Amino acid sequence: MTEGELSKRVGAICASVGFDLADVDPAIVDRLRLLSAHSATVADAERMVGWALAIFRHYAVNKPDEAFTETERRTVVLGCLFSDVGKTGPVHAGAAGRKLVVEMFSIERVQDEAQPVSRFLQTYFPADADARTACFRDLGLDPAMPMRAFWDLHTGWTLDVAEAAGVPLEAVAAAATHHMLEGINPRHIVGPDQRFTRAFGLNVAFDRSEKLVIVLDKYDAVRRRGRMGHRRAIAWLRDTVRSNPRFRDDAVLATLISDLDVVIG
Repeated sequence: MTEGELSKRVGAICASVGFDLADVDPAIVDRLRLLSAHSATVADAERMVGWALAIFRHYAVNKPDEAFTETERRTVVLGCLFSDVGKTGPVHAGAAGRKLVVEMFSIERVQDEAQPVSRFLQTYFPADADARTACFRDLGLDPAMPMRAFWDLHTGWTLDVAEAAGVPLEAVAAAATHHMLEGINPRHIVGPDQRFTRAFGLNVAFDRSEKLVIVLDKYDAVRRRGRMGHRRAIAWLRDTVRSNPRFRDDAVLATLISDLDVVIG
């Protein structure tokens, strides 16, 4: 995908929910461009957006009293689009740091989550592992950290990058909370009562919009990276929610998974 094609496609997605891509800092589009060049992340986001639009249509036709509002649609679509922009590194990262982080995230299905970053770099980038390790340190990060800890940093980076770029605040919250099922709550923005601990525009609580982003993200991950078929992916989603102490009785998540089953199945 050329630079112009990516900008056009991302701009069309934003326009579909009434948002002008020109209203954000172009730096965030550059980050998406880097992700597109080195990974499937942007393609994943586009696929999630397509499913979100299908769910919106499903509600409009079959559940009109519960149809997603304009704000909810914008929140979900932009939340999907920008959820993994943090996989380009922290907001202060320069070009070399962003490229390093993107290339690290491009390595999928790594089996040993507990291995230190330094060993991961030696294994997957042996030709210049020492230089990459030094660049990692320059980002203010410790190469001794486990890979799981490194991966989990991306939601906080998404929060910072998206907010700094001027993404609508409602969507910033939705993008940053897409790993809440794993207990990853960047900057503790979701309180114990499911309300946000600081203002995100019109969005005061972690509710249907954020939960739909989670469902779409998890479904896409197990379909593409986990190589599951639709039925198995839906069953996995349901089991994952049921086994989560915080969300096992969450009726909204259960309903959204059933909606996705109907729409995709």
